[in-house]
Amino acid sequence: MRFTFDGGLGEPVGDASGRLGLRSRKAAGGQLAAVPHEGGLAVRFPGRCEHYGAESCERAILQSGPAEFLNPHRGSFTFGASLLVQPNETSKGANVVQKGFSVGDSQFKLQVDGEAGQPSCVIVGTSSATIYVALASRSVADGRWHRVACSRSNSLLTVSVDGAEAGRATIPSSLSISNSDPLCIGGKGTSANNDQFIGVIDDVFVTRTA
Repeated sequence: MRFTFDGGLGEPVGDASGRLGLRSRKAAGGQLAAVPHEGGLAVRFPGRCEHYGAESCERAILQSGPAEFLNPHRGSFTFGASLLVQPNETSKGANVVQKGFSVGDSQFKLQVDGEAGQPSCVIVGTSSATIYVALASRSVADGRWHRVACSRSNSLLTVSVDGAEAGRATIPSSLSISNSDPLCIGGKGTSANNDQFIGVIDDVFVTRTA
């Protein structure tokens, strides 16, 4: 499954295979904008809010309906996106791609949390509350485009930046990810603490490899 956004933000925004559509969800005046990228279009999300997590902060995400077919279960899979983040666009929480939740659920997520702007990959299994994180050793908040990918294979979770591995974490080989939740891009919802992504996203993908 891949979203390029080259057709603009007319709803629903469809993926290349036609299997999944995204609709915008907004709060507190948050807006999404289509901006040029490599001959196509990418999506710019709301700007940084002075008071992180406040009800007045602008929020806007793209969200699908239930997407069970994206559940990797115990299999190998990769997911990620191309990102453009300025040095002044980092925050305490910035979710790029997310399916599921860490509490009472299962989850896979790519985020760029923290002032340093280091991306990380997060997964949580169905039978445990343990959160596994592969944190990249480098920042992507430098005003340049970067391709960030997460990969789960057997007992290893890795994060790569521009094709080079930048971090890894060991996980149980039996860990299974399965939920009825939607795919979310740019945040986990529209509540005040939605971990709003700040910057531009393009070429979102989720690929099951086993």
